[in-house]
Amino acid sequence: MKNFHFLILNFLIIYNLSSQSNLFFLGDLQINAQTFQEDLSIGAEKRDPNIKSQLNFSLNYKNYLKVGTRLEFYRNPIPGFEEYEGEGIAYKFIRFQKWNIDITLGNFYDQFGSGILLRSYYDPNLGVDNSIYGARIKYKPSTGIDITGLIGKQRNYWELGEGQIKGFDTQIYINDYLFKKSKTSISLGGSFVTKSQQDNDPFFILPENVGAWSGRMNISRGGWAFESEYAYKINDPSFTNNYIYKNGNSIIMSGSYSQKGLGLVLSGKRVDNMNFRSDRDATLQQLNINFLTSLNKQQSYSLATIYPYVTQPNGELGMQFDIFYKIPKKSKLGGKYGTELNLNFSNCYTLYKNNPEDSDIIGQPGTLGYRSRFLDFGDEKLFQELNLIIKKKVNKKFKLQTTYINVFNNDKVLKAQKLTEDGEHEKIFANIFILETEYKFKPRYTIKSELQHLQTKQHLGNWGMGLIEANLKNIFFSIQDLYNYGNPTSPTHYYSVTTGFIKNSHRVELRYGKVRAGLFCVGGICREVPASNGFSINITSSF
Repeated sequence: MKNFHFLILNFLIIYNLSSQSNLFFLGDLQINAQTFQEDLSIGAEKRDPNIKSQLNFSLNYKNYLKVGTRLEFYRNPIPGFEEYEGEGIAYKFIRFQKWNIDITLGNFYDQFGSGILLRSYYDPNLGVDNSIYGARIKYKPSTGIDITGLIGKQRNYWELGEGQIKGFDTQIYINDYLFKKSKTSISLGGSFVTKSQQDNDPFFILPENVGAWSGRMNISRGGWAFESEYAYKINDPSFTNNYIYKNGNSIIMSGSYSQKGLGLVLSGKRVDNMNFRSDRDATLQQLNINFLTSLNKQQSYSLATIYPYVTQPNGELGMQFDIFYKIPKKSKLGGKYGTELNLNFSNCYTLYKNNPEDSDIIGQPGTLGYRSRFLDFGDEKLFQELNLIIKKKVNKKFKLQTTYINVFNNDKVLKAQKLTEDGEHEKIFANIFILETEYKFKPRYTIKSELQHLQTKQHLGNWGMGLIEANLKNIFFSIQDLYNYGNPTSPTHYYSVTTGFIKNSHRVELRYGKVRAGLFCVGGICREVPASNGFSINITSSF
């Protein structure tokens, strides 16, 4: 009740301020609800109570002084969000912005560089919220220099994590001081982050202060661009790395070239014992200070998301290559409107690891864990994916797209899928074929279709998928069926019907159907989704 009074007080203050001047406030509302009925054919359980729901409501007053709050209700939450059970003010802040100073007190999100050292963010669909509660100051001492300092503790569901974070970041745009007339743009950045936590462990002597630093550089000229960042962290024994005392490091680099009709991107990364949390005993998505992105294509097609890649903070070495090319219009191959081609390739391996001098076992708790050579690949390939996409506009009303995806997923190491009947994880090889069409009757009136097929001899066998979707100005409607006809136990249909309404920044979606059990992933961060059968409703609104 106290939290509810706090929300009402915020609302009254904002309303009073806005009514007396030209000031204004902004808000966001998100409601998710789902019913669950038993369905033995897909392993779906009936839940008690049957209706699960959650609500997020944000309200922000905006001027040179900003005041904001977010109210969250998780009464009988949707499976996967059980740790959020309850309700209250989950996010609140006061922010002052004027002259060259930006001061925030309360909750805030921030990112240093690529996030390899620090990234706090909010993703309600993944159940991720590691906002920092404390103080942050941003300062521009002169043109071309940005400085940030912060201190605080991270949100851990309805509590704050045990450890405290302190961080400093600076970004310098060299061209504001040197080479002002140069066509080459250069910026440099550096970060330093520490986390403090008491040592109460009965077995090991654990560091109570762990420091990490990073340096980054961005260079661009014309169509060329190069970005890189390197981070280093002192020994940080934790649950994730099995309490070893090895230092951690990570590097990510990306080079690109673009011109009209052509784009090339080559990226690489190396991660070595770089899990960084404000609580050494945290698990899953709890209290992550940094973010280690996955270098592979972010898929949106239903069958292409069955075998996603899960980032491995204890060690991975990988790359990604993207090439975009548009065959010119009115050429023999391009036709009247041209043809778009996209080739994407990515892979990721374990690191080469050998025994440290004081241990006969790699990764043994209480030791240095292992040694690794910087550019040596390990014995196991973790993931590999090839995407070939062809987009063609046939005429003014009709478009089509074909996609071929070849996937290798080493679930023997990743252990993200369900066990086989023999109680083992498999190496999974899959081929996916997709045909997508779109026909536009008139502006904002379209019909889309998708046909997908996944072929594999491992795991659950082959899948087929069909989708028809109609968008009629403000109303949309779709029918979909995923058919796991290669399932060695029994063929299974996952059908669904969806309808909804969109008006400006307001959206309502109602769905009925079956959902397969699996992982829902974004950028290498995943949440397990249980099998379900029932209705769901999603409402989002901004004002």
